Amino acid sequence: MRLLDCNDASLRLWNDGDALWSPGVVWLSGDRYQFGEPAWAQARRAPREISNRYWHRLSTQPLSPALGPARHTADLVHAHLEALLNGMSGDIALAIPGAMESGQLSLLLGILQTLPVTASAVVHRSALVGAAAGQSCAHVELQLHQASITLVTVEDGVARAGDTQLLPGHGLLGLMDDIAERIGEQFVTQTRFDPQRRAETEQALYLQLPDLLQALGTQSEVSCSVEGHTARIAADALRPVGAAFTAALAPLLPAGTAHIALDALLSALPGLDLPVQATTIGPEVIPLIAGTLAPSTGELHFQREAPCGSTTSSGHAPAEPKHSAAASAQADTEQESPEPSQTPGSATHSLVDGHAVPLSPGKHITDGVSAAESGVIDIAPGTPAELNDQSVAGRVAVNADDRLCTGGVEVRFITVDP
Repeated sequence: MRLLDCNDASLRLWNDGDALWSPGVVWLSGDRYQFGEPAWAQARRAPREISNRYWHRLSTQPLSPALGPARHTADLVHAHLEALLNGMSGDIALAIPGAMESGQLSLLLGILQTLPVTASAVVHRSALVGAAAGQSCAHVELQLHQASITLVTVEDGVARAGDTQLLPGHGLLGLMDDIAERIGEQFVTQTRFDPQRRAETEQALYLQLPDLLQALGTQSEVSCSVEGHTARIAADALRPVGAAFTAALAPLLPAGTAHIALDALLSALPGLDLPVQATTIGPEVIPLIAGTLAPSTGELHFQREAPCGSTTSSGHAPAEPKHSAAASAQADTEQESPEPSQTPGSATHSLVDGHAVPLSPGKHITDGVSAAESGVIDIAPGTPAELNDQSVAGRVAVNADDRLCTGGVEVRFITVDP
C-alpha cells in the first residue's frame, strides 16, 4: 500500500514497504526549494534560508519571515508533497498525528486534491501505534517542535485513540539543541574547542547526534570528533536532558496509565526515566497496521480506530523492550525441530523494539536468527535461543504471540493480514 506518515519529525512516504524519509524542513537554495534530508544537512549552516515550522503551523496566514516565493506555510507543504510524490499518482492513505488540528487536516486534504493522488483513508497515527502495542497505553510522540501524549484504549481487539495533550517546546529540535549544548561543554572542558562557535562545525556535530545517542544506549561513554578535535562524551553528561523531558511528561500522563508506547526517536535519550513500563514503537509499524484497515467506503472520514489483529487476539501483552543482559548459556540438549507448516496462526513478521520485519526467505531477524519462510525461522548452530522459555535450535516453526530470546534480544512474532 501507499501511505504518508504526517509526523513532521519522521515524515515518510511508504510505497509497498519501501520508505522515503523526508523531515519537515525546507532549504531555499538559490532560487529553488530543497526538502527533507538536504535541508536537514544545512539547517545550522544556513538558518536564514531554512524553515522547519511549515507543517507545524500549516495555514494560509502570510508566511513570516518570508522564504522565497511561498505565500504561506500551505504553499511550502504543497511544494514538499509535490517533491516527495515526484509524479506519483493513485490512492494514498494518511496517518495523522493527534496534534494536527481539524482545520489543518482539512487544508492538507485540500492540498492533496491539487496533486495527482487521491486520499483513500485518513487514520489517527496513535491508533496504529496502539494497535501495534496491543494494549491500552499512552502514546508519547515526538514532533519537530513539540511532543504529545495520546491516550489509546484497546477493547475487543480494537485500538481507539482518545484525547491528545501537548508538550510545546519539547520536540526533537529542542532536545537536539540541549544535547548539542552539553556535548559542546564537554569539548570545551576537554579540548578548549567549542564546536558551536561556527556554523560549519556546529552542523558537523548535529549530524552525528543520532549515532552518538544510539551508541550511548549500549555504552557508558563514546568518542566524538569534530574538525580534528575529539572529546569523550559520557551518557551521564546528557542525562539531565532526559530527566527534564521526564519531568515535563510525567504530570500529563493520563490517570491510570499502566503502559507507554514510546516514539522510537525518544528511545535512546539518556536520562529518560518513565514511571511505567514502555515499549518502543518504530515507524515501520505504521504502514503494517494501516494495511489491515478496511478500505474506506463513501465519504472520507478521520478514523480513530485500528484493529490489533492476531497480535492481541489471545489477550497477551506485547513484547517488552530489549534488555542489555547477557545471553543465557547454551542448552545442553537440542529440541527436535518441528516440521515447517503454514497454519492459520503462523507468524508472518518478527517484531524487535517496534520494528517489524517480514518472514521472507533469508531475511535477517537478529544475530544468529533468520527467516526461512513465513511461519518458520532458522537458528544458526551454536546460537543459544529460547522460544516461549523452551530451548530451541535449528529450523523452528513460529506462531503469532511467540517470543524468542537470544543474545539479550527479545523477538516477538506477529501475524499481519494481507
